[in-house]
Order: sequence, then C-alpha cells, then structure tokens
Amino acid sequence: MSWSTPIEDGPLFGGLYLHGLCRRWQVRRDEEAAGKARRIAAGLMKLSELGATEGFIGRGVAADGSGHYPASSEDQMFPWVYGLCRYLGTELPSADERKRVVTKIVATVEAVEKNRWRVPCDPAGFGERGDLTRATVHDAVRLLFLLRTMHALTGEDRWLREFRARLEERVGKGNRTRLEVIEDGLDLGPSDKKDTFIWTNAMSQAALRVLVDEVEDDGVRAKLRRGLVAGARSAAPHLVRAHRWDNASTLRFDVDWRFLKASWKPQQSCAEAIALAREQLSLWAAHNPRSPYEDDTVREPLFAAWIVLLSGDAGLRAEYGPEIEAMLQRYDWSHLYTATFFVAVNVFYEGL
Repeated sequence: MSWSTPIEDGPLFGGLYLHGLCRRWQVRRDEEAAGKARRIAAGLMKLSELGATEGFIGRGVAADGSGHYPASSEDQMFPWVYGLCRYLGTELPSADERKRVVTKIVATVEAVEKNRWRVPCDPAGFGERGDLTRATVHDAVRLLFLLRTMHALTGEDRWLREFRARLEERVGKGNRTRLEVIEDGLDLGPSDKKDTFIWTNAMSQAALRVLVDEVEDDGVRAKLRRGLVAGARSAAPHLVRAHRWDNASTLRFDVDWRFLKASWKPQQSCAEAIALAREQLSLWAAHNPRSPYEDDTVREPLFAAWIVLLSGDAGLRAEYGPEIEAMLQRYDWSHLYTATFFVAVNVFYEGL
C-alpha cells in the first residue's frame, strides 16, 4: 500500500497540489509556479505509465524509475484526474502535452468505467480498491465529476446522458437520488474526533465546486450549492484543531520508515495489503508520535480551511477568514515532517 513510506500518495498529493499551483500561477504568472506545476504534471503522467493494467495509477515510483506498489485506489485515481484537469484549464501545457494528458485521462476513466467504476491494482489479479458508485456524498460527487469531465474532453453525448441519469439514480439503503445525497453535504463529525479524514474528503468538495460552477440547470445547481455550503459548515468546527499546534513540540519523528520492514509479510491481494497496512499504522504511530500529532493539528485543520473557502460563501468567508489567516501564520513550516501541509498553497490562493 506504501503507507508511511516517502513515495506514498503521489497522485493524491500531486493532483491536489497541482490545483494550488495552477491557482498561484493564474494569480501571479510567475515562472516558479509554472515550473512547479509542469513538474508535478509530468510526475502525475509518469505515475499513469507504471505497470501494465489499464486504469492503474501508481501511488509512487521507486528510485529505479519503474518499481511501484501494486495497490492503487479511488483516492489516488480521482485526484490524479482532477489535478490534471485543472492543469488543462490553464495555458501552461504545450499543445503536445495537452494532447497526451487528454488521451491518458480518457483512457484511464474508460478503463475504470469498464471495471464497474472500481480502481484496479497492478497486476489486475491483485484486486481493486474503491467503488465510485457508493451512496456517499464523497463518491457521488466524484462519479459525477468524472462523467462531466469525459463529456468535456471527448464531446461524446453518452457521458452527458449518463451524468444526468446518475444524478437522478436512486442509491443506497435510503433509496435516494445522488443529487439528494449530495445536497445533504459532508458530515465530518465533531472537532474532537481525530479520525475524520477531512483531507481525503476535500477532493470531492473541490470537484463539487467545479460542478456548481459549470452545471447549466439552475435547480440542480442550487441543490449542489446547498451541499457545498453544508460541507463547509461541517468542516468549519475543525479549524480549532490548529490551536493545539505547538511550534516548540519535540515529539519524535524518525524519518527512516524501514523499521516497518520487520512487520512485513507477503500479500497476495489488495485486501491482504490493506490488512497489513492497517496493522502497521499503529506501529508507525507508536514509533513516531509526531506523525499523528501533525495529522490532527496541521493536516486536518488546513484541509478544513480549504473546504470552507471552496464553498465561495461570503458569510462563511467573513466569519472564518480571520481564523484561517491566523492559522497560516501559526505554523513554522520549516519544522514540519509530513507533506500534507502543501495544502496551505491551496488555502492561500482560494482565500484571495
């Protein structure tokens, strides 16, 4: 699974960071942002070229340039698509690069569609991870975004027809339409609940913002916007987590992740890989208490801030803007160990 190794979450972090870099470039038009965006886009393309399974997006690549962990997931594949789509929305890619990126996105989404909207591993016999047809706000938004994206990239009407059908399709035990599910918004729980996974839910809120901006039907757009704002209201209480951050903290963080190799055992399927990875998470946290500390006090409140600002709601921005600004000034960025603070770029440029 690559969890807790230096090459984990390449498409997840890279895709969402690319969004922030593109926003920065659109505001500043600086060569540094342009160069970083092009570098990240090239890395995302590299991750899509690993392995031999159509639709597989590698989590990272080893120093040999080809070695990779076999398991991907919907939380890797989706931000890979999302980030590259934001990149295509700028003038940064060359004509040849634009063509390559479009071709790869279309081929990847078509492969996932053929796989029943489940993301394959490499080799395919290792299994699959995630199901984009699930009756959750998170998955409903991602599926609809992919369908709209495919219509935009291919011009094929079938994608738009499926978008409309999936929007009104009744799903889950509640027998509700996806539009009704989305309208409820994310439920991220109370601020004292640590395992909220705001960071992974943020990608669907970024996608929902795109849908709100692009959907033509006023009635549908109004319901999508209600879901977007509801998700932002659910994220806002988690901003207080940043108050627990202490720049003087000396909690241990061992950058050498290889101590986990002692607990390694062969895995014959994605299910076995997930089981082992979950076992190792507790070992990782016990060995490196700084890691869950940064997750709780840096990662989650920063991603919550991005969700609040993505809502575009003037009232929420006015209410929480000063707290978000103070958050960005709170951290000593040079003393952070975990990479998820990259989303500060997204927060800053969304807040302008």
